[in-house]
Amino acid sequence: MNVYVDGTPGKALVVGNVDDISGLAFLDTPDKIYEDNGQLYAVCDSLVKKDGDGWLLSFPSRGYYDEYHAVFFVSGGFDFQKINCTEGLEVLSSAHNGSIVLDVQGYALTDPSVCFSYAAS
Repeated sequence: MNVYVDGTPGKALVVGNVDDISGLAFLDTPDKIYEDNGQLYAVCDSLVKKDGDGWLLSFPSRGYYDEYHAVFFVSGGFDFQKINCTEGLEVLSSAHNGSIVLDVQGYALTDPSVCFSYAAS
């Protein structure tokens, strides 16, 4: 799963493969979701919220995952402030050309969740 947040946060584009869309409760706008044979393309308003001087992205998933992999891309000159993930997830973070990237993966997980805050650099 890839999640793209632009430089003016609030909306996120979620693209990737998913076995069961019902485990992604944050997909709250059915008219902006396209899902076909496990391929997902959705514009989402509920993933990113204002948090003080920065932003908070919360990506909860329900259910059991044999394999979990999500990559988050935030463009627009931001820095990570705090990263919280479910135990068992491995995290790799990087910053390049004014964008931040968080690559999260794990195996045999129940209800994995990724949450991170970021602010303008």
